[in-house]
Amino acid sequence: MSTTESEQDLLSQSATFGAMTEATPLDWKIIAAHNRVFANDVAGRVLDHLRLLDGDCGGFSVDRLEHSVQTATRAYRANKSDEYVVCALLHDIGDTLGSYNHPDIAAAILKPFVSDEHLWMVEKHGIFQGYNFFHHLGLDRNMREQFADHPAYDLTVEFCQEFDQPAFDPAYDSMSLEDFIPAVETLFAEPKNSIYINESGQMAGSEA
Repeated sequence: MSTTESEQDLLSQSATFGAMTEATPLDWKIIAAHNRVFANDVAGRVLDHLRLLDGDCGGFSVDRLEHSVQTATRAYRANKSDEYVVCALLHDIGDTLGSYNHPDIAAAILKPFVSDEHLWMVEKHGIFQGYNFFHHLGLDRNMREQFADHPAYDLTVEFCQEFDQPAFDPAYDSMSLEDFIPAVETLFAEPKNSIYINESGQMAGSEA
């Protein structure tokens, strides 16, 4: 993204306050300018974090990155939307930080950028995936039934059964992670839902 001369001037400065209550409007213009540059590479940082799954098998027959790419590949080949495919790619990105709640990590990352239905699908996929294995661990495989009346119930069943649970196949011909980069970059280019979007639909602090 190109920057104007005034933008470059702001980027050459730093705010001077030590407490937010001391901040001036200029301070926040400076911070907003820096944030616009930083936010432009959300996709790159997300992809970098996804790559941390490379080589980590966790006892599965494929590593976590291959599982993620394979899930996305299966969704792509079923002609799902780009948004759905990116959700499939990132659904387990929280494995490294959220060992006990990994779907919540993925949902938090995706929340500003996806529809309510796709967000719910990602957020609840751990419970829905449990249908396939919870009974082996002494848990209730039908835990998903508490959400039977939710509008995204069938969507989430489909995601888990058609794309997520079969995506541990070491013989499957997955696409490469690089094949999905354009869709990831497009999705993360513009938030749809954020407390930082003003009444005119622009990010707060953005220039007209």
